[in-house]
Amino acid sequence: MNIQKSIAVMLCFCSLSAAAQEAWDIDRCMAYAVEHNRTVKQRKLEADNYRLDKMKAIGQFLPGVSGSVSAQYSYGRSVDPATNTYVSQSNFNNGYGMEGSMTVFRGGSLINQVRQSRANELLGKAALQEARDNTALETFQAYIDALYYFGTTRLAEKKLLESDSLVYKTKRQEMLGLKGMADVAQMEAQQATDAYNLTHQRNLYETAMLTLKQTMNYPVEDTLVLDTRLIDTPAIEQVQLSSEQANDVFRLALRFNPTLRQSEMQKKAALMARKISWGSLFPSISIFGGISSSYYKELHKTGNNNFADQMSNNFGSYFGISLSIPIFNRMSGSINVKQAKNNYLIASQQYEAQKEALQKLVLQAVQDREGFLKESLQMEKKVTSDSIAYRVTRRKYEEGLMTSLDVQNNAATLLESQTGLLQSKLTYVMKCRLVEYYKGEEIIRPVNNE
Repeated sequence: MNIQKSIAVMLCFCSLSAAAQEAWDIDRCMAYAVEHNRTVKQRKLEADNYRLDKMKAIGQFLPGVSGSVSAQYSYGRSVDPATNTYVSQSNFNNGYGMEGSMTVFRGGSLINQVRQSRANELLGKAALQEARDNTALETFQAYIDALYYFGTTRLAEKKLLESDSLVYKTKRQEMLGLKGMADVAQMEAQQATDAYNLTHQRNLYETAMLTLKQTMNYPVEDTLVLDTRLIDTPAIEQVQLSSEQANDVFRLALRFNPTLRQSEMQKKAALMARKISWGSLFPSISIFGGISSSYYKELHKTGNNNFADQMSNNFGSYFGISLSIPIFNRMSGSINVKQAKNNYLIASQQYEAQKEALQKLVLQAVQDREGFLKESLQMEKKVTSDSIAYRVTRRKYEEGLMTSLDVQNNAATLLESQTGLLQSKLTYVMKCRLVEYYKGEEIIRPVNNE
C-alpha cells in the first residue's frame, strides 16, 4: 500500500510540475530543431555562395576595366625618351594608363555559365529545403518515440497500481481464509515484475527524451515538456478519409520533393557544363581599348616641361579587336567534351534512380498509412474487449472463481493490446504527415501560440 501511495504522490507532483511549464507540440519541436540545426545553417551559406556565383557569371557580360600607374628612377646610362639614345644622366619616368576589355563571343559559354549558375542556385535552395525537411522528420520520429515511451510508462504505472491493489486484497482475503499463501506469493511476484517493468519503461523514456533533445539541439540540462494529448485521442477521431492513390501522391512528389529537385538541378547543371565544354572548341572574340600618358623629367636639370603639359602632349588612346582560334591544345578540348558528356549521363542516371527511390518511398508511406489506420481501429476494439475481459476476470478472482494466473494472463493481454494500440496510433499520425509532405505540404505546420 505504501508503494501505491508513493506512486500517487509522484504522479500528482509530476502533474503539477508539467502544468507549470508550457508543453511543446510536434510542430514547435520541429521548428526549434530546424532553427538550431548546424547542417541547415551550412546549407544556407552554401545556397548564398551559389547565389554569388550566379552574380559573378552575369558579371562576365560586363566590360572589365583596369588602371595602371608606374614610376621609375634611372641612374647612370639610360635611354632618353626624347631622343631614344643612351645618355649618362639621372631621370624620372611616370606613366598612367587605363584599359577596358569585353568578351563578345566565346562559343556560347558565357550564357551557358549563367544558366549553369542558375541551376546551381536552385540546387542550393533544394539542398537547404532537404536539410530542413530531414531535420524536421528526424525530430518528428524522435518526438513520436518519446511519446510512445511516455505512454508505455503511464501504462506501466497503472499496471503497478492494479498489482498493488490486488496484493492488498489478496492478503486481506488470505487473512480471512479465502485465499492461500500461493495466491499471495503469485501476486507479489507479479507486483515485483510490474515494478521492474515500470523502471525499465522510465529508463527508455529518459533515453528517448535525451535523443529528442539532441536531435533538436535543445539544452540537455533544461526541462522539455511534451504535449501528450495525442496519446489520449481515440483512433477514430484521427481518421482522415482520403481517396488519393499512391500514383497521385507520386505525381505531386515529382514537383515538390526537394531531394528529387536537387537531383534534377544537378542534371541540368551537368547539361550546361557539357555545352560550356563545346564552347572551348569555338573561336573567341573580344574587344579592348584604353588610354595612356606619361611624364618625364631629367634630374638636376632645369627647364623641364611641367606635369600638365607633358600629360597632355603624351596622351594616347587605342582600340582593338582580338580573335583567338583554338588549333591544338593537346586534345584537352575534345577530352573535356567527352568527360562533360559522361558527367551528364551520370547525372541523368542518378536522377532516374532518385525518381524510382522516391516512388518506392511514396508507395510505402501510403500503404503504411492505410495499414496503421486499420490496425489502430482494430486494436481499439481489441483494447475495449480485453479491458472488459480483465475486469470480469478480476471480479471473479476476488470472488474465488478464478485463479491468480488467470488474472495475470488477462492483465498481460490487456497491457499488450494497449501498447499495440499506442504504437499503431502514433505511427499512423506520422505516416499521415509523411504522405502530406510528399504531396507538397509543409512538414512543419504553423505554430498556434494562442
